[in-house]
Amino acid sequence: MRDFKLGELLKRGCCVRSMQFGRWVFGLVFILFLTGCGFNQGPDKNAVRQILQDKLDPSGQVIVVQTINTLNAAAPADAQNPRWMVDVTATLLFKQSAAEVAGALQNANSVPNFLSTAGQISLMLQFGNFKAGETQAYHTRLVLLKGSSGWMPAN
Repeated sequence: MRDFKLGELLKRGCCVRSMQFGRWVFGLVFILFLTGCGFNQGPDKNAVRQILQDKLDPSGQVIVVQTINTLNAAAPADAQNPRWMVDVTATLLFKQSAAEVAGALQNANSVPNFLSTAGQISLMLQFGNFKAGETQAYHTRLVLLKGSSGWMPAN
């Protein structure tokens, strides 16, 4: 009878040890999984907001990217082509009206001023007759690359 109880205790102790080992292995694998996910994250909202601002109006005189509302990033399928497809919905704030931008074009008296204002006129064509202080939803798809200095447009 005594050997039977000792055998049972040994079996139970062995099971407890294997369960503890299994938990330890599971914990280690889980931590490695989370760490791996952290290295493959797409661009964050701040990076996308800055890229959109640079694309639309780098000077920030006419349009300001106020907020990034939604951001859906698809990881690259191919390691040889590390381009991220990013669908973005943003809220744009117009600091000047279309009429003010048109007036600035008429007053442009030098080539740099004209080129700057011509870029602002393209904003008028893209966004219509906007008013100062108005906000507008903006949807776009960006193709981005992660470089040594951060995220940048692939095009």
